[in-house]
Amino acid sequence: MLLKHFSPFLPKKATTLEELRSLPERAVWANMSARVGSITDNGLGGWYSYRASKAAVNQVTKTFDNHLKTSAGENAMAISLHPGTVKTDFSKEFWGNVKEEKLFSPEFSAEKLMEVICGRRIEDRGKFWDWAGKEVPP
Repeated sequence: MLLKHFSPFLPKKATTLEELRSLPERAVWANMSARVGSITDNGLGGWYSYRASKAAVNQVTKTFDNHLKTSAGENAMAISLHPGTVKTDFSKEFWGNVKEEKLFSPEFSAEKLMEVICGRRIEDRGKFWDWAGKEVPP
């Protein structure tokens, strides 16, 4: 639904983008995903529905990026993001299984994700990136 309603606001090929300090060079559509959506990285199994939903998010990202290649050229791209394990109510039951240095505050995770978004080049489009800027395999 977000794509349906907000994608028309993304730039087209003919759009001249203004350079703004501390923002990406192009428009970036970033979908939130999770590492468990990686089929290649799945060594534990379980979490069937959650894994499937995150794999679907990554497929939507890739498909939308293919659309942006034709409609926006290099002016816009789509990526998926894994924020790490963030200390929120959603992850509360897993806090005990996560090393303290890998349990992130929402502020830290948001800051790292902005760094990842701003650091992406056009060659990075349609891919899945973690909070540290490392590509997560499909």
